[in-house]
Amino acid sequence: MDSSLYSLPVSLIRQYCFCPRIPFFNEVRGLNPAGRPWLKQGTDYHSRQAMLNRRRSLQRYGLQQGALEHNVSLKGNGLPIHGVADAIIVTDNEVCPLEFKLEAASVQRGQILQLAAYGVLAEERYGKPFRQGFILYGSRGKTHRIQMDDRLRQQLNSVVESMLEIFQAQLMPASSASAHQCAQCEYLNFCADRETDLE
Repeated sequence: MDSSLYSLPVSLIRQYCFCPRIPFFNEVRGLNPAGRPWLKQGTDYHSRQAMLNRRRSLQRYGLQQGALEHNVSLKGNGLPIHGVADAIIVTDNEVCPLEFKLEAASVQRGQILQLAAYGVLAEERYGKPFRQGFILYGSRGKTHRIQMDDRLRQQLNSVVESMLEIFQAQLMPASSASAHQCAQCEYLNFCADRETDLE
């Protein structure tokens, strides 16, 4: 794989933070296990949130005005990443990405970096700064604000660079995933060095 010509799906950033082997199996080995029951559930949640957001003001985000765009396709010229953001709020002076996470009980690092990636892409597309974004999580859509700063931007750049290095080397990376993480991973059977008896 020539990583210099490769564009990384933003969704794999969250997967990388869960376990770096997931994007390896997906992109390098071309494995795409079937039977992911949460996918339709997540799609239904996104549709419901899109409908609800049409009726809501932007006050829950601390914004007075702005256009709310759903399912926004984004591609970078700077970072080699691309994806479809759940939603982007475009105001006169900033862009604010939104991500919906039905399955999440709390906000995790991978979700924050995924949101940051969409924000960086939106910043490039709309020519407006990305200073904040929002993760709506849980069945009630709790709102968690993420502030973009130099530290988060550097973390995003570092993760993208590490992923591209894995794809270039085409070697299965080490994993520090816990037994609990492995138990919910559809790629477990492809990891020869992980515990399979997780009862």
